[in-house]
Amino acid sequence: MNRNPYSRYYVPGPSPWPFFVAISANGMAVGLILWLHRTPSFLLMGMSLGCMVLSTFSWWRDLIREGDIGFHTRFVIKSFRDGVALFILSEVMFFFSFFWTFFHNALSPSCELGMRWPPPGIRTPNPSSTSLFETGLLISSGLFVTQAHKSMRLKDYDVGPSIGLVVTILCGTVFFLVQLREYYWNSYTIADSVYGSVFYLLTGFHGMHVVVGTLWLMVSLVRLWRGEFSSQRHFGFEACIWYWHFVDVVWVALWCLVYVWFGGWLYMWWFKMWDGDVYTFKYSDAKPSWYAYIQEEHAPSWYKIPDHLKG
Repeated sequence: MNRNPYSRYYVPGPSPWPFFVAISANGMAVGLILWLHRTPSFLLMGMSLGCMVLSTFSWWRDLIREGDIGFHTRFVIKSFRDGVALFILSEVMFFFSFFWTFFHNALSPSCELGMRWPPPGIRTPNPSSTSLFETGLLISSGLFVTQAHKSMRLKDYDVGPSIGLVVTILCGTVFFLVQLREYYWNSYTIADSVYGSVFYLLTGFHGMHVVVGTLWLMVSLVRLWRGEFSSQRHFGFEACIWYWHFVDVVWVALWCLVYVWFGGWLYMWWFKMWDGDVYTFKYSDAKPSWYAYIQEEHAPSWYKIPDHLKG
């Protein structure tokens, strides 16, 4: 750890941790492939996972020590901010690809899907039930973690940040457990049509991000308890808050689009509000696709198949 006094930036010395992290990540990837081929190697997975945990812990320990010594100048902190911002941007594009897949199939269902969305046979989850509770949890957690950050900026290092972090961690943990319960009671799997595939990919990867964010919050709570944050020096905590707000925003978008709108429930609520008389809604030239959810007894005469054309 030698810093050039004529440079604004700190260049760390040789470290073994990137090498060990790469080796352990490769071992976990090989173990996953073996598990998919039904020849699991629990020894390989266990050793790789243990090496990953120890290596990342040691790497982050060295990083924190560098900051405590004073190597993290404001220019180094700015590079950290840029790096975290680019990382979150890459995560945005990651979820954007799945949303693109969802919209591609939902806005123009193919004949293989029965030209309907959700596809026939899929009973979508009620957005006013479990998922609404999960939405409230994440929105509340965002408010609590923001209050914790505000308290830290006001030089309150005991009550405010600690309570905010503890409540946020509890919200993230309960969210993940409730999501597992929702998966257990869902009537479809990842193999049921493209709806099941995209639904579980979107919600599953989001759940993984919730787990990562919750672990990050736990690390921030431990660092707060050890007195490693101050009102002017707490970028590790601030980056954690950025990541957690990103997780919140993704879930709100996912709930509005996947559960409410394209889950068929928004049109169902509209249909019930007008007591099935939605075809008088100022759309005399409406296409039949508007009436994918109209019950037979409520359908207008022009929507029904004429008797002489029936087999």
